[in-house]
Amino acid sequence: MNKLTNPHSSTNTLDRLKVGSSATVVDVAVSDSMKPQDGLNLTRRLKEIGFVKGESVRILHRGYFGGEPIAVRIGQSTFALRNFEAALIGIAPLGIA
Repeated sequence: MNKLTNPHSSTNTLDRLKVGSSATVVDVAVSDSMKPQDGLNLTRRLKEIGFVKGESVRILHRGYFGGEPIAVRIGQSTFALRNFEAALIGIAPLGIA
C-alpha cells in the first residue's frame, strides 16, 4: 500500500468523506511524495474520468479491509478509488466550491 502525504492537509479530501455523504470537488493536486511524472499522470487520469472543480461526488461504499477500495459516484458513473488516490481530491460541502 502506498503511503503518500496529503497535498490538502489543511482542507477536506475525498478519502475523509463518510459513506453516504456528498461533496463538491474543489481540485485535484499532486502529492509532494510522488514522482512528478507519476503525480501528473494520476491527476490527469482523475480529471479525465470526471473529478473536476464543481462536480458533485458521493461515497457509496468502502471496502472491508482498510476501507479500500472506495466506491465513488460522480455524475452518472461509479469508480473505485484507492485511499491515496482519494486523498489527492480536495472537496468542499455541497454548494460551497
